[in-house]
Amino acid sequence: MEINLGDEQIVELQAAYTAEQIRDKASAKRVDAFGSVAKLIQRPKFEDIEITTIQKRLEPFWFAAAKARYVYDRRHTYRIEVAPEVQAVTLGGREYDVAGERGHAFQVEGLEHCLEEGRCELILDAEQGLEADLGKYLKFPANIVADVAALAQGDTVVMPPEVRASFVVRKVVSSLMKTFQADQIHEERIDVEQVSLFYRPLYAVEYLWKTKQKKQVWEYDALTGETRAVAGEIRKQVARILDNDALFDIGADAIGTVLPGANVAVKLGRLAARKIVR
Repeated sequence: MEINLGDEQIVELQAAYTAEQIRDKASAKRVDAFGSVAKLIQRPKFEDIEITTIQKRLEPFWFAAAKARYVYDRRHTYRIEVAPEVQAVTLGGREYDVAGERGHAFQVEGLEHCLEEGRCELILDAEQGLEADLGKYLKFPANIVADVAALAQGDTVVMPPEVRASFVVRKVVSSLMKTFQADQIHEERIDVEQVSLFYRPLYAVEYLWKTKQKKQVWEYDALTGETRAVAGEIRKQVARILDNDALFDIGADAIGTVLPGANVAVKLGRLAARKIVR
């Protein structure tokens, strides 16, 4: 089995909404911030609710794309049925006796030349490593950045991923692994074409209902403009920023855990190769 690892990259998605546009949207939703019940029954006044904090945050998710190719030969016995009156069949210079055979058939051995190919694209949330429906974000304009530290500009909160690249690669490789019967294997490979850590921008807005001393946080997606209320407080700034070596912790040992005890050849991509050279 040969596993090749291609491009590894950190990608920042470019916001479709500016900070000013988000602030305007957030201000317009002040009366709605505490829910429809409070709006209809308690009837908060526009001036009773103020925005206390607006925080820009970059949330990570992983994207991986891989393809598999299996080329092999296998022997197979074919059962060929013939008409009742047939007593023997000459095929390829060899005569096969049919008389007395059950079902009036004869068997031929052949060598099958097989090719199986497959492809997989995987999107995982970077916190728990679960598959996530985030494909809509892949169409937005993006910039490749050198490392996560380059994203931490001003007061922007950059959330570090809890899941590392080795987990992502193991998962995408496992989805393409297959067992098959073969007498001779000519090619058995998985090419992990891309492993990307995407960061998407959003704004967390904290509202304060002054007369009730209640707080509510809403998140505004800076790519789609979608909004949602969230429980709890605005996330705090994260002190630790992981470097590329910690994020892209991919090597032969990590990939080898997919096939314990097997001979796995791994060709590493740009970031991983750079890590080993140093």
